Amino acid sequence: MSIPNAISSQTMPDELVAEFLDLARSANIHFDIVNDRLHMRAVNPNWVMWKPCRHLLDEIGQARIEAYVRSQAQAQGAVARWTAVSAERLHLAAAAMR
Repeated sequence: MSIPNAISSQTMPDELVAEFLDLARSANIHFDIVNDRLHMRAVNPNWVMWKPCRHLLDEIGQARIEAYVRSQAQAQGAVARWTAVSAERLHLAAAAMR
């Protein structure tokens, strides 16, 4: 994956950031928000893949990766909350039908 020079890290599409995160994940490198900060975790990393991942990390930039990871976490949180509310409503409806 090569990033065109015309795309700055601020205007980079989410698809390119997601591609990078998939590549990093395949090398056992993970990015998470912990205590409101972006953390990179490498568990038994694939060192052959580290160099291209590090190069792309520098090209994309920490701020853009953090923004993407935060937006994904918020979206997943919203889905989880909606699922919990829907499950509760379903349980209440089932209880009312008994």
